[in-house]
Amino acid sequence: MRRLSGFLPLQTVYSDFYIVNDLWPDFKEKHLDDALAWYSEQDVTLGG
Repeated sequence: MRRLSGFLPLQTVYSDFYIVNDLWPDFKEKHLDDALAWYSEQDVTLGG
């Protein structure tokens, strides 16, 4: 289960979420590299 605590649905319009299944203390540089690679492949049209 994933939760967007503290965010209103209005604030998440046109948002892309990349989920890492590790907790923060286990976050590695590879996770960031993977997220950036994933984002670079996304079609960023902002609803257009």
